[in-house]
Amino acid sequence: MNCLKDFVGDRPFALGYVTLADFAIAERLYYIEDTFTELRKNYGFLFRVRHNFEQLPGVRAYYDRPDALVEPFLPATMPNQPKYRKVKLGYWGIRGLGQVPRLLLSYSGVEFEDKQYTNGEDWFKNDKVNLGLSFPNLPYLVDGEYELTESAAIQRYIINRWGKKELLGKNAQDQARVETFLSVFNEIAGAIRGLFFNKDHETAKVGVIEKYLAKLQELDASVGEKPFVLGYLTLADFVVAEDSHYIQRVYPEEYKKLSFLHRIRENFENLPEIKAYYASPIAFKGRFFPVYAALSVEQ
Repeated sequence: MNCLKDFVGDRPFALGYVTLADFAIAERLYYIEDTFTELRKNYGFLFRVRHNFEQLPGVRAYYDRPDALVEPFLPATMPNQPKYRKVKLGYWGIRGLGQVPRLLLSYSGVEFEDKQYTNGEDWFKNDKVNLGLSFPNLPYLVDGEYELTESAAIQRYIINRWGKKELLGKNAQDQARVETFLSVFNEIAGAIRGLFFNKDHETAKVGVIEKYLAKLQELDASVGEKPFVLGYLTLADFVVAEDSHYIQRVYPEEYKKLSFLHRIRENFENLPEIKAYYASPIAFKGRFFPVYAALSVEQ
């Protein structure tokens, strides 16, 4: 394999242009990548070739056809089936920082593998070491040969990559408004999420709301009666809809008074794409935080 790696080098295809070898690499990689997880770390050229191959117009046109044969790879009687996928999202088996990327992918119509780690060893001793991530962390996103971590970067990559760029704002001014709103809201939400891991949360929550209530009221006034933060759907609404659950759990009375929280969440959850996701068998509807958290959203 090292000889192949040296031979291909940095070329987009095995010989630099498409040959039969690239057809074979692109297809056969599906059979071995789950068994040999260190491939991405040590032999990234395989994933580069497959990514470039699957972006070829002729190949994309085939897989867009309704009669395209995507799966199964092997007869149904075989116990271990490879999976056809272009995108993989990895996170703990909780909502946490993984839910907004899941919702963005679903809203954007992207088929993806939702890799949920329920055993710490699977992440810390295996995939964290072997996936070849530049900055190993959860959540992570793998899109062909490209990988990235950090939740904010993943959110924006999904939006830019799959063509719904108005989720970041329709113009430069709205983009700035989205980022300003998120900067303020994320600071508040982060402090509130921290209470869920604080054994003394009942005492600590008093100081948190004293510090941030005025900011929450400013956000409420900024949104006004609009259905979404800017009046149309943006990334800010994905974040508000998800994190409003934490605010409601810790501060139920304040939640009732801050109308933008429950109005945006209701409007967001009634979007056809979001309703379709939560009605689907692949939807993640599990816990918000691990069982060891001091406080739970699930009452």
